[in-house]
Parts: sequence; C-alpha cells; structure tokens
Amino acid sequence: MVRCLTDFSCWEIIAKLAPLGTALIVLIAAIIVLGVMRVQMHIARRRASIDFFLKTEMDKTVIDLYNKFKANAPSIAFVPDPSDLTRSDYNDARAFLNICELIAVGVNKGAFSKSVSEAYWGDVIPDAYQTAKQLINNIRTTPGEGSRYTYVNLEKLAKRWGKRTKKATKLVDRS
Repeated sequence: MVRCLTDFSCWEIIAKLAPLGTALIVLIAAIIVLGVMRVQMHIARRRASIDFFLKTEMDKTVIDLYNKFKANAPSIAFVPDPSDLTRSDYNDARAFLNICELIAVGVNKGAFSKSVSEAYWGDVIPDAYQTAKQLINNIRTTPGEGSRYTYVNLEKLAKRWGKRTKKATKLVDRS
C-alpha cells in the first residue's frame, strides 16, 4: 500500500473514482437537506395550526359564533329572506361555517397539520357539517348565496374525519 502511494501507481485509479465519490457525497447531502426540509415543513404546519386555533380560542367573537351556531343552526334549514328576523341567526351560522371551511381548506391543502387539526377540531368539523347539512345544500342551490362549490372542503373533511370518529367510537365501545 505504501509503495502504491509512493510510486503513484494507484493515483490513477483514485483519480478515476473521484467523480463517483464526489457524486456520492452530493447525493448524501441532498438526501439530508430534503429530510431537514420535510421536518421543517411539518413543524411549520403544526405551528400554523396551533397559532390559528389559539387565536380562534382567544377570540370572543369566534366563541360567540360557535355558541350561536350550536344553539340556532339545528333549526335553520333554509336560507331566510333578508327581511326575516332569523336572518341574523343565519348570518352567524354562515360565519361559523366559513371558519370551518377555512380550517378544512387549510387541512386539505396542507397548510395546517392534519394530526393537530384533527386532534383539536376532529369532532367540531363533522358535527358542524352534519348539523348544517340541509342548510348547506340549500345555500348551494340558492342564487346569490352560494354555488355547488360552497363548503366543499368542509364536506370532504367532515366525511373523512367522521369515518375516523365512528371507528374510534366503535373501538371504545368494545372495551
């Protein structure tokens, strides 16, 4: 081995392998960078979720909207006329549904962490959708109120999380 180094007979082999070694080092570095980026993205999604949910919990208006939604939404199945006295309750229900839709868009598009969002809103989203399902269908068909795309993300997420909630309930019931 020492003789190879001193008479430079193996340097030619080493020189031929150097580009392969360089490429291997670059590949390993790229894999490490991609892993770090993935972890940072996951952390950023979790932080965004927690920040958003913390702000919604601290906002008295959102809490009031939730309470009004729980109290009034089950009795609102149709879009009331603008002059109707229940229009205020309808507007509150729509405001809360809009917040739920925003959360659903964030989860469905990857802006929010799925696990954090489901852990915190996993029962609220399916419940809100089920409570307002008939109202949502009527909003979609009422000109000037919505379209067939209104609350689509909420519907998708509610159905997905609703299935998981049912499975979890079945597991708990068997214990």
